[in-house]
Amino acid sequence: MGDEQRRVPHRYRERLGGDTLQARMQSATGPYDRPFHKNPSHDTSETGFQTMKIFISYASQDRAQVEPIRYALEEQGHEVFFDRDDLPVGESFTTRIRSAIERCDLFVCCITPDTVDAGSYTLNELDIARRVFPRPSGRVLPVVLRKVPFDQIPAWLKSVTLLETPGNVTAAVADAVHQIARKRKLQRMKRIGIGSAVVLIAAVALYNVAPPTTDDATADTGNAQPENTLNLGPQIPIEAGQFIFGDDVNTPRRNLYVSPFLIDQHEVTTSLYAAFMEATGSDPAPDEWEQFDPASHGELPVIGVSWNEANAFCKWAGKRLPTEAEWEKAARGSDQRLYPWGDDEPTPEHATFERTADYAYEGGVTAVGSHPMGQTPEGVQDLAGNVSEWVSDWYSDSFDRDDTRNPQGPAEGSGKVIRGSGWQDPAEELLAVKRYHANQSTRQTDLGFRCAMDQPQ
Repeated sequence: MGDEQRRVPHRYRERLGGDTLQARMQSATGPYDRPFHKNPSHDTSETGFQTMKIFISYASQDRAQVEPIRYALEEQGHEVFFDRDDLPVGESFTTRIRSAIERCDLFVCCITPDTVDAGSYTLNELDIARRVFPRPSGRVLPVVLRKVPFDQIPAWLKSVTLLETPGNVTAAVADAVHQIARKRKLQRMKRIGIGSAVVLIAAVALYNVAPPTTDDATADTGNAQPENTLNLGPQIPIEAGQFIFGDDVNTPRRNLYVSPFLIDQHEVTTSLYAAFMEATGSDPAPDEWEQFDPASHGELPVIGVSWNEANAFCKWAGKRLPTEAEWEKAARGSDQRLYPWGDDEPTPEHATFERTADYAYEGGVTAVGSHPMGQTPEGVQDLAGNVSEWVSDWYSDSFDRDDTRNPQGPAEGSGKVIRGSGWQDPAEELLAVKRYHANQSTRQTDLGFRCAMDQPQ
C-alpha cells in the first residue's frame, strides 16, 4: 500500500530508489546482520570512555581516505561498520543498512562532493539517519574530507558542528569520537544515579496505589473496573464483538471479531518503568533517561524503549502487548469513529501533538491522563498524541482473508507494528487508523507502549 512509511516528522521510513554505487560490504554476520568490526586485542575496561557501535557513511570514491579513520576508531575499541564489498544490492542491502543505522550509537558522515551527489547512495543513508536521530547532537558527527559548498550540505547535518581541519583528519576524528564516548560514559553514570532515586519513588507508588473501587472506575465510563495486575495502573474492559478494521486508505478494510480483553487506561509511565528496571536489572536505560527528573517527570509516559523492552515489561507485569486488532478496537470502537474520542477535529484539549522541544521530557510529552476530552467512550486515554505505541504484531501490508477472529498478525516480518501518534506529529496523523512499523530494536523519543491482557472469565 505504500502509506505505512509516510511518517511526517522523522522516523521509520527510508527513501527508496536506484543505487548507482556497488554494494560495499564484506559479510552479513552478527546481531546487526552485517559486521561491526572491532579490534579484539584492545581492552577498554580501564579507559575513561564508553565504547560504541559506529556507522561510517562515505562515498565509495573516498574509501582510501576513510579507511584510516576506521582503523583509528577500531584501535580505540569501538565496533565500526565500514565494509560492504560482498553485500548484494537490493532489498536485503537496503534493509541491513537501515538496521545497522538504527542500532548504531554514532553516525559518522564523511562529506565530500561525491557524498552529496544526486546519485550517491550515501544520501539514502543520510535520509535513514535523519529519521533515526531527529536531534543529531551527540549522535551524528559530520566530517568534511573535501570542500563542499555550504548550501549543498543537507540542513540536518548543518544543525550540528561540522568537523573540518586542515591537519590530520584521522587524528581529529579519533579525538572527537573519544570526547563523545567519554561524555556518553559520564551520562550513563548519571543515569544510574537518577535511576536509583526513581526506583525509590516508584516503589512507594507501587505500595500505595490500591485498585480503584467500582464507584471510582465507573464514574466516567460506566464500566466495572477489574483489579489491576501488580497495581500497575487501571485497566479498561473492552467488550467482545465485531468491528471494522482499516479504511481502505491507510490499510485494507476488514470485518474482524475480537474477544473481550483489558487494556491499560494509560501508557506505561517512567516511574513504573523504573520499578521494572530495578526488579529485573534491565539495561540499558531508555533514551533520554539522563534528562529525566524523578521529582517532576514520574507521570510522563516512558519513551525511547524498543519493542523487545516493551514486551519484557508487559510480561514482568503479568500482561502482554495488545494485538493490533485489539488496539484499533479500543481506539475506533464499533462505530468507525475517526479519532478515539469521536469525529471532532483534534484540539489541544484532546491530545498532545504538534509540539516542538529539544527533549521529550522537557516540553514534549505530557503526563498520562492529561486530556480527558480525548478519551474513548470506555475511558481509554492518550490513544492519539503524546507517544505512539508498540503492539504485538509483525508488520504486513497484506492480510489473510480468513484470519478474522482475534488475528495475531503474520508469523514473522521485517518490523513490528506501531499504532497511535506522538507529541511531534501534525493533526492529520492522529487518525485512529494510522499505522506504521519499525525494526523491533528501534527506540524513538515519541514511542512508548501500554499493556493489555485477556479478560478473566
